[in-house]
Amino acid sequence: MALRNRIAISTTVNQENVKNIKSSIAAVPGKTKRAALGEIGNKVNPLRGVEPIDRTSLLQKDKKKLIIPTKQTFKPVEKGLEKPQIQIVKPVLKTTISQDNNIVPVPLKKEVESFSSDLLAVENIDEEDYGNPSLVSIYSNEIYEYLRTLETKFPITKGYLGGQEVTPKMRSVLIDWLVDVHQQFHLMQETLYLTVAIIDRFLQAFRSIDRKRLQLVGVTAMFIASKYEEMYSPDISDFVYITDNAYSKVEILQMEMLIVRILDYSFGRPLPLHFLRRYSKAGKAQSIHHTMAKYFLEQSLMHYEMCHYSPSLLAAAAIYLAFVIMGSDDKDKEKFVWTNTLAHYSTYTKNDVLPVVQEIASIIVNADKSKYQAVRKKYAQSKYMKISTRPEFRAPTIVAIAAADKDAV
Repeated sequence: MALRNRIAISTTVNQENVKNIKSSIAAVPGKTKRAALGEIGNKVNPLRGVEPIDRTSLLQKDKKKLIIPTKQTFKPVEKGLEKPQIQIVKPVLKTTISQDNNIVPVPLKKEVESFSSDLLAVENIDEEDYGNPSLVSIYSNEIYEYLRTLETKFPITKGYLGGQEVTPKMRSVLIDWLVDVHQQFHLMQETLYLTVAIIDRFLQAFRSIDRKRLQLVGVTAMFIASKYEEMYSPDISDFVYITDNAYSKVEILQMEMLIVRILDYSFGRPLPLHFLRRYSKAGKAQSIHHTMAKYFLEQSLMHYEMCHYSPSLLAAAAIYLAFVIMGSDDKDKEKFVWTNTLAHYSTYTKNDVLPVVQEIASIIVNADKSKYQAVRKKYAQSKYMKISTRPEFRAPTIVAIAAADKDAV
């Protein structure tokens, strides 16, 4: 029985080889015309269990990708037939690009819609991050759109301290002290920004805080922000110690419950630092520009007249001023500071940013004369590139910008 099976198998193989020999004889040029794809079926695989050479291409989902290589590889086309082949390739390339994981660079869309020079100047800053899934570059624009909706959902009104016992000067003293506490605890940058945001939102909603409990509000706000941002937040006993035992643990916990209830457990309001990182990437900022912009933002935290601006607008004004200061003294240079790419990703025009830039410039010019020196001393350290001691802050460029604000008022 085993011998019969062997004979049957060998007979089948011989029949297949005979068929292939006949087909190759029929394909001799000059005798008969065969289809261009006919040679694919004539390739014999003598080993069982191994797939033919081109059979893997049949498993591909996109059948258009199969047509292009077969025509280019196996079909010797005459010169007169080259034009139709080029017409077929073009739409295939377009559909391949548009269906490649739904990732289409922004400049490609702009080129299709219009040939305006302004639209072509917008760069796709997320193009290099497509290969890194942890950066979720596909959803970057949608994420920042959502953060802008949160800005409008949790606003801070201008002059919210009107009619309260707490004055803007008390607020500035509190935040200046919290900057020192933030450094002593070695907390993250986001913790400081979130602390100030919690203080402003709470004082805006709960208007019966007196000056004796204002420091308690500040300490509790940093305690909550540490839980929200830090991986290892300081213990409540550390905050009791930092206040020189002015408040007990029970008082801090009671104030924490009050703040959380008043703010309805909502601490997701975006911070200026979130938008600054995006704008620094869009403007191709160097480390000196980014650090200087952070210095401007922290100086703005202590000033009551700046708290009502949205975080995205503050970040845009800070990076704008950093680009202007580190540039040349030529006034025409300012035309190229706020590029179309920055305007696209920030959603702010140059005219929207300039009023806030002028207010920040006036704060920086008078920073050495201010009573609140915590931020200035912080950024005089070498790890912050000694930004606050730079001679550019006394240059005619920033002085002229600050003077323009006074003339407008």
